[in-house]
Amino acid sequence: MINLTSFFLLICLIGNYSFSHAQPNNDQRINTRLYLFDGTIVEGHLVEKDNEMVIVRVQKKIFTFEYDQIEKIVTLESLGGGAKTITVKEYPYISFLGGAIACGLMSWLQFDRASDAEAEADLNKEFVGTKNTGRIRQLEDRAGRARLYGWSSAILSTASLGISLISKEQTKRVFPEVGKTSDGTPTLRATYHF
Repeated sequence: MINLTSFFLLICLIGNYSFSHAQPNNDQRINTRLYLFDGTIVEGHLVEKDNEMVIVRVQKKIFTFEYDQIEKIVTLESLGGGAKTITVKEYPYISFLGGAIACGLMSWLQFDRASDAEAEADLNKEFVGTKNTGRIRQLEDRAGRARLYGWSSAILSTASLGISLISKEQTKRVFPEVGKTSDGTPTLRATYHF
């Protein structure tokens, strides 16, 4: 028979797994910059480019531009050496950290429950004596099960923590940032956009 603690742990693990696979993929990063005739600069991920229009995703919104609106299109590939290459460390499974915390909390609660049951069994041994051995045995069994659940939760917590700390190094190219100083002089510097 599954108790409430085991059911809660199972739900936490399933939730962590589904949340970690629902993370956005890195293919949506900025790879195109559009300079429009009205002076606007649009940075985003190039979705489609044909003879009539350019479709760009900026964060979660999609924008469509016709060529008569666009002064210049710059992509990372067209920059060549102008695009800076950086190496970043990413943690794609960081959502498992929530499972580590939840399982750690459940482990602590189970160990606390075990110590309470052992204390009550000791009190029964001391004051009731051997008359109520059934109740004492029941409390010792409850303490043993709680310790087993506590150690299982501790192992799951440690495994979830280990999974959340798996990192991947990835090389990315980034656009130089366009800006102006206070006196209107154009400046150029490299930035990394998450």
